[in-house]
Amino acid sequence: MKKPTGNILVIFGATGDLANRKIFPALNEIKKSNKLPENFHVLGCGRKERTNNIFDKLSNDLLDNTNYFKLDPYVESDYNLLSYNIDQLKNKYTTVNVIYYLSTPPSAYEVIVNSLINNKLNIENSGYRRIIIEKPFGKDLKSSKKLNKILTNGFKEKQIFRIDHYLGKETVQNILVSRFTNFIFSALWNKDHISYVEITAAESIGIEGRGEYYDSTGAIKDMFQNHLLELLCLVTMDEPKDNSSESIRNEKINVLNKIRKIDFQDDIIRGQYTESKTKTKKFINYTDNKGVDKGSKTETFFACKLFIDNIRWKDIPFFVRTGKRLPTKVTEIVVNFKNNENVFSKNNENNTLIFRLQPDEGLLIKFNLKSPDEKSLIINKNLEFHYKNLGEDVIDDAYETLILDVFKGNSMLFSRSDFVEKAWEIVDPIVNEINNNKIKLYGYKSGTWGPKKCNDLFRNKNTWRYPCKNLVNDGEICEL
Repeated sequence: MKKPTGNILVIFGATGDLANRKIFPALNEIKKSNKLPENFHVLGCGRKERTNNIFDKLSNDLLDNTNYFKLDPYVESDYNLLSYNIDQLKNKYTTVNVIYYLSTPPSAYEVIVNSLINNKLNIENSGYRRIIIEKPFGKDLKSSKKLNKILTNGFKEKQIFRIDHYLGKETVQNILVSRFTNFIFSALWNKDHISYVEITAAESIGIEGRGEYYDSTGAIKDMFQNHLLELLCLVTMDEPKDNSSESIRNEKINVLNKIRKIDFQDDIIRGQYTESKTKTKKFINYTDNKGVDKGSKTETFFACKLFIDNIRWKDIPFFVRTGKRLPTKVTEIVVNFKNNENVFSKNNENNTLIFRLQPDEGLLIKFNLKSPDEKSLIINKNLEFHYKNLGEDVIDDAYETLILDVFKGNSMLFSRSDFVEKAWEIVDPIVNEINNNKIKLYGYKSGTWGPKKCNDLFRNKNTWRYPCKNLVNDGEICEL
């Protein structure tokens, strides 16, 4: 009788926060939906011996196929135990597929990858071998190139999955489908019909105990270099040659290659949140957080204006912003169409299309109607769609989607090495200007929409959209 295929997920850093908060719950949901591959095993590695059950966040029907063992990433001989555990499962199956999930601090990536290669744990002589790496993918262009070189010394690009959890959200994936399968959008998706685009990733929380990490990173490296540039590419890329991971990722690179050199003085705004007080809450200064230098100039807010110098988008501005301690948690893309002067009204509002990524995921279109009983009064109303209305099959958590895609070998939602390096090519000059004290840092009160100076990016009558927590009845009822 032929032996079946085994599937192993090896989690480095299995006792850490990411594993317990994201990976284990995602595995539970994938199991519940019957989408886990058969004969699935979890091998957890950590630097310390543990007597308690580190898999207590996993559902009972997964526990029988788990094993934890001590593995210090910096001790080469410890990888013998990993090889032994994989070989034990090989004896039960014809072939064994192995995924290595590096749920560790980025400082451990290099030594883990090198050790996997040195111990031939990357070799695909019995099933596939894949590796998952969490952002940040380096801290600048030089370090990202070094990490990519280490990875590709032993793994092919198709084996490497660089996770950006923003790309696992349903509405992010739906951007391309909405754009290219609906003629009412695709026909208008260019400089002739679109006035400007806003991309906002706002968080109401502060740095939540991550002071030491965040103070060495800041909003530019934490959000702009990865999440926001990815979203920009999805909104602006040309239609790919085919519906394949490589074709889509090629088009994203084409966008990055066409981003105009940024005007550092006029088209960038940096901010840092300061203390504030409301009737119910009191917020401290960013610099009062544990692990943050008292004289820190790290930005907690970043906004910029970008241009893409190609035929589709020539001279159309893209406004991008992200920040901590803003009024609400919301991520959305706002496509503002040009004003339509006509015989019925010269002052009607322009049409707006909003992709809402979180919370209250969905789409919103703002369009004009005649007011009841008024011959000449034009009103702007909302047409809404909410993902939650599609039923129980919607995957709520991005990690579920992304882990499933690694099982399938679908790399579309993961960052390719050339994208990572090109993104750093855009970010590094900004960071250099900051280090040379050439880009100002403005304070903004916690609970506000960042520095007031941010509106200066428009330099015309336009301004930022200030979104609410709720997409439904947007503009009529605002929940913060």
